[in-house]
Amino acid sequence: MDRKELVLKTFHNEPTNKLLVGFWHHFLEDELVDGFHNPEYIKQNLEGAKKFKEEFDPDFVKVMTDGLFFMPFNYEEMNCAADFRNFKATDEMDAYLEKCVEFAKATREIYGNDVLMFYNIFSPTFQINHRMNQTHAEKYKDATIAPIAQLIQEDPAAMQVGLDVIADYTEKLIDMVVGAGIMDGIYFSVSCFNREIVPEVYKKYVEPGEERIIAKANSLKPDNLLHICGWRGNLNNLSIYTDYACSVINWAVHAEGVHVAEGKKMFHNKCVIGGFGNNNTDLICVGSKKEIQDYVEQIVDEAGTTGVIIGADCTLHLDTPDEHVHWVYEKAAEISERLMKNN
Repeated sequence: MDRKELVLKTFHNEPTNKLLVGFWHHFLEDELVDGFHNPEYIKQNLEGAKKFKEEFDPDFVKVMTDGLFFMPFNYEEMNCAADFRNFKATDEMDAYLEKCVEFAKATREIYGNDVLMFYNIFSPTFQINHRMNQTHAEKYKDATIAPIAQLIQEDPAAMQVGLDVIADYTEKLIDMVVGAGIMDGIYFSVSCFNREIVPEVYKKYVEPGEERIIAKANSLKPDNLLHICGWRGNLNNLSIYTDYACSVINWAVHAEGVHVAEGKKMFHNKCVIGGFGNNNTDLICVGSKKEIQDYVEQIVDEAGTTGVIIGADCTLHLDTPDEHVHWVYEKAAEISERLMKNN
């Protein structure tokens, strides 16, 4: 069985003799920068991917799109929620999409064809939230809730127009990187922003666009990954996402207080990724070898190894020593040896 087949068996919740590990880093100090207009950021990202490949040779790859998170739209003209009824792409959109394809091809060249690769796709809500923060910094600098949550409260129907426009172009991007065979699927990041978008509003105005994006990805490749982002402790209503049609689920175990075994049940026994916190005060960053490896054993004791991938709540903090990640791989290999002997 080759590496791709083994990973897919895990994704499909079938038993294997290998416990997989799935960690990833941002490769830029500030992942929200504009790499489209500043190609040095894309170069730095690709250099980081090359080092990550050499250091860890991962079981599968989440493609870090640092510098290319945001599609070009007329955010500067969006001064209130109602303005999103006139939300549109700028004349740079085609060039941006081509840059994404170029980047996807470059990462594929780094990792080769014998590993499954999943292109990082951010939800429309994420894109609007962060770009409004960037383009209207003065307006939101003292805000107590996320810009996207404020805008949806203000005029949810208008915001749905804007969200749908981004979903349209996201489907086009997925066609270009997954449909063209460069990537094997998507890693789709969603959030209800510290529970600030309440479930009934989320389901009515946000969920349709997200489900459309997932359906597009599923129409091209059968296995796609859902990341319910709990970055920096933000909480989500996990119940919103339990029926999203992705093969693999990752959520913030530590932020949400929902452990791997519990979450696996919540998500209908699908394959899950997680276990470790991702902040620079969490075990993966500050723990001893024994503490980290004992925690891997604890995850397996509670959740088993079938359809379980050891990972983190979100992207690992840049302060995380590589050695600590190697300790996880080492323990996973030890557990895998045990599985082989027992079968």
